Order: sequence, then C-alpha cells, then structure tokens
Amino acid sequence: MPINFAKPPAAMAANLAAALPRLAGSANLEARAPALTRAAARLATGDAMRIATTLADVAGSDAVTTPVYLLGLEDLAAGRIVQGAKLKLWAQILPTEAGAVSAEARASDARFSQMSNGISVGRFRNALTRMAAAPPADDGEVAQLRIPALEITLLWLKGGRSGDRFEVVDAPPGVLTNGQSFSAAELAAALKPHAASRLANRNADG
Repeated sequence: MPINFAKPPAAMAANLAAALPRLAGSANLEARAPALTRAAARLATGDAMRIATTLADVAGSDAVTTPVYLLGLEDLAAGRIVQGAKLKLWAQILPTEAGAVSAEARASDARFSQMSNGISVGRFRNALTRMAAAPPADDGEVAQLRIPALEITLLWLKGGRSGDRFEVVDAPPGVLTNGQSFSAAELAAALKPHAASRLANRNADG
C-alpha cells in the first residue's frame, strides 16, 4: 500500500468556501498576517482546489488535506498512543508566498474551526514535500497527531504494513527532536515520563 491521503468530509470544501471570504477581505488581517488572507482567498474557491490524494500528487497540488488527531496526557501517560488519539479536526494545508497555512474544520460536522500559519504548519508540509521527493519504505495514510499539553505535532503514517509510524514535526527542545521517527511503542516510551510529570504538576496545582 502506498502513502496516501484520507478523503475529507464531502461538506468541508463548501463550508470553507462559505466561511472564508470574510477573512480574505479583511484589511486588518492582511496587515497582520498576509498568509492567512491569501490562503482564505484561494480556499474560497472551494471545489476548484487541486487536493493531493497520494504522495506523488503533493508537488502539483494546491493543497493537502489530513485528519488531525488529538492526544491527551492521561492516555499518553498510560501508553495509549493509537488507542487514545481522537479525531477532532480536518486540516487543509496550502502554501502561499507568505508561508504555509492550515484551514481547519471540525471533524464532527465539517464546519470551519480555525486558520493557522504557525511554524508547525510549514514544517508539516515540508515533511510531506521531502517525503514525496524521496519516498520512504514506509506506507500508510497521512494524518497529524497533536499533543497540545506538550506542544508537540507529529506526522502520523497510519495503518502501514509495519505498523503506525510517527515523525516529529514540531516539539519543544529537550522533549523530542524534529525529524525523529518512532513506532507507537517507541513514542510512548519517550513521552510517558513527560506526560506523567505534567500530570503530577497539574494535580499538585489543583
């Protein structure tokens, strides 16, 4: 099985197209974050966007769409990486001349949730571009795994023949190193102490 992309909810493109014209026309947003207004204008075209469906499509696509899973500290501390990850968002990531932008819709109803041009967005797209230029031996379905409490974002190859694989896209220094690759068991072993420490501090404060 090659590396591929999950099909987003059918209503996502139309919902983004309906929600984003207001942002595309915002002079205040253009002054503060031009990447967001430029991305909003392009995403407002809806179904006209060329969306990658396989890794080979990335270079010629307008955007890539990935499911976004969130993982909480309790599941992480218990070693439940795949089992604990909850699908919460769908992200449509596209490059602009002012940087990569992620327009995100809720997984529950495909409604617009937020836009971001944070550093992890560009790093995620760069990881896919690099992977497309030199396809790895791994396979699976592209997803994002975010661990908000630890400020970590990973590229997740789900359900490959050799099991789930995770590449660190963005993480604080001293926790993980960007570009590192892990199996689910290896990731759990690396992060369980950090999760347990954060939970202990939270419980002490509470």
